[in-house]
Amino acid sequence: MLTMVKQLTILFWGFIYGEVIGYIGAALTGVTFSPLADGLTAMVIGLIAINLLTLFIKDPTTDK
Repeated sequence: MLTMVKQLTILFWGFIYGEVIGYIGAALTGVTFSPLADGLTAMVIGLIAINLLTLFIKDPTTDK
């Protein structure tokens, strides 16, 4: 249950950060802002990055 909540939180904040970064990036470069594409792309990248990161970082309390 805790893992599912963690994944949903990552998806939520990934979408929010994707919107903000996409909007600022579109304003600075002059390209068309695509909210759905930017949000979904950030969600997928964030989910992959966090799950790969947890493979390399070990919790010291579970190493016993």
